[in-house]
Amino acid sequence: MQLPPTIVALSGPDNVGKSTHVRLLARRHNARDLGPLDEHDPRWQAAKCHGLATWWFVSAPMQEVVDVLASSYLARASAARHAAGTLQVIDRGMTMLEASVVATVAVRDHLPRDAAAERARDLLAPYAGDIARAASAESEFMFLHDVDARRSAERALSRETSVSTDYARYQQALNEHLHLAAQAPIVIGNLSILAAHAELCTRAGLAPPVITGRWTVALGGMSECGKSTAADHLQREHGFARLKIGYLAELAAARHQILDVYALPPAELAELVALELDRYASAHHYQGRFSIESLHRAELTAELVKLLGDALTVVYLDASPQVRQQRGVDGPADVIDRDQVKRSRGADRIAAIADVVIDNSRSRVELGHALDRLVRGRCRESRAPRVLATADLGLPDRLTGFLNHLLAALTGPSAVGTVDLIAVTGSSARGKYLEGWSDLDMLVVADMRALPPINSALNEIRSHLGGVKLGFTVISQAECRAGTLTPRLLYTIASIADGSLPVLWAAPRFRLPHPDPGTVTARNRHDCATAAIDLRRLLLKDPLDLRALYKVAAMLAKVVLRHEGQTQDGDAQALEAFGKLAGIPRSVTDPRQDPAATAALAGQVLTWWLATLEPAA
Repeated sequence: MQLPPTIVALSGPDNVGKSTHVRLLARRHNARDLGPLDEHDPRWQAAKCHGLATWWFVSAPMQEVVDVLASSYLARASAARHAAGTLQVIDRGMTMLEASVVATVAVRDHLPRDAAAERARDLLAPYAGDIARAASAESEFMFLHDVDARRSAERALSRETSVSTDYARYQQALNEHLHLAAQAPIVIGNLSILAAHAELCTRAGLAPPVITGRWTVALGGMSECGKSTAADHLQREHGFARLKIGYLAELAAARHQILDVYALPPAELAELVALELDRYASAHHYQGRFSIESLHRAELTAELVKLLGDALTVVYLDASPQVRQQRGVDGPADVIDRDQVKRSRGADRIAAIADVVIDNSRSRVELGHALDRLVRGRCRESRAPRVLATADLGLPDRLTGFLNHLLAALTGPSAVGTVDLIAVTGSSARGKYLEGWSDLDMLVVADMRALPPINSALNEIRSHLGGVKLGFTVISQAECRAGTLTPRLLYTIASIADGSLPVLWAAPRFRLPHPDPGTVTARNRHDCATAAIDLRRLLLKDPLDLRALYKVAAMLAKVVLRHEGQTQDGDAQALEAFGKLAGIPRSVTDPRQDPAATAALAGQVLTWWLATLEPAA
């Protein structure tokens, strides 16, 4: 028994993307494109010979225009019905037939929409039965430029190189009618092409593209500008899957049997590249980031931006000709020759449409930091820290006084702009301060210019500490943005950014970038190695530094727990949770009073960690 045809009809005003979505459906789902209307009635050719606009709006009787339109729509619908069992795709569904007639009548007879609609129904009455049967066989999806008909018409007209008075009035009437006729339309607005296509596929019960939910960085620039170096950094440091545009284009050419894929119009070449990227993303569901290199064609780049929208970041790597020629392994002449080819394709014009332009005239370190800032800025939004009063920390009075004096010195009227953030971290921030055991750990965000006033303020008030050890860390906003911090500091910044660790003070409008959780977890492996080495060093000390031993063992426990999806900020809580995970009984109630038990516990934690490095027996 034959399956009935599945007919997907795409409707909407001009320049809304119907033809593009027809091509995408044909290529992604092997759908059969039934072609334009003028392939289904020979009278279109004669109309074009006399000037289609003149024939449509002036010379041909209205009944003739309607008959050509209706006959074309119905002939195409008949062809679709005879192709049973395959997915058919139509540019302009049956709703468009009535809308086109309404808009044409409105222009030719100078009628308002309601009167034009009534006249159109009379003109289409002889075909009404066939139209209804054809419409019932279609799954029609309506695209609109905007929720407002007037703005929708303006967007349709804005994409034309020239607009006649009749055509402008036609578009206005067409959009007005379609907005009234549409039921649950797909409103394009600022959607990228593939985001709109994903919505279409979801509604049609077809697999949608996934690439719009991932992130792609496309790298452009002239010869020896550093595109490959940048792609390598993104792959090594940030887990990007590294792909070549040429490879994607070759795959598409082989899949669709295209002899010269680069001879295609830029929009179609971009569609093929984007669809191959989407196929790769679908096959690698665990991969969330991609880099593609190299962007050598300005028009192709512009079309990729339209297709992927915010899911694509175009990065142009810039460097002077002199610098690039020095980098060329085959000499300056080779770079000059390759530049000439790239320039002929518009590679140099990509800088004007790039999201980010990076000056790569200097060191690889600077390039790496620029890419780090790009990735960190994309991964998580910046947030304002949560602030609490010093009295809420529950510290001894002398330490509260120390903090109040420091805040006054660094944030008072005479110190505006000195620092950006002041926070207490560690056990003192969690209400776990123990007299004679705990340090006072602080974190300040400031640049190098702040170091002298910070040092001066600390020297004036150190006596308030009363012998308590002060751990004072200063980092810059630039380090936060690039993520060039130790694992522990990355975790602290993440805790401040998500609000779980409040701060004592933050500058107005100060925002802290929220580190990517995956990056924090990956960096924690370095903390594990450091802690394991430190524990052995501490176990060999005589006498034992119980506090350091306990703290480092707890730190190793915390990092292991984070890998397991648990978060324990307190030392005692972390060691207890680690003990349950590792099967180690908790044997230390007060490390200050039990040196042997504390050393044994540290040894157990270290032994467990080292055992994980050995192959299973």
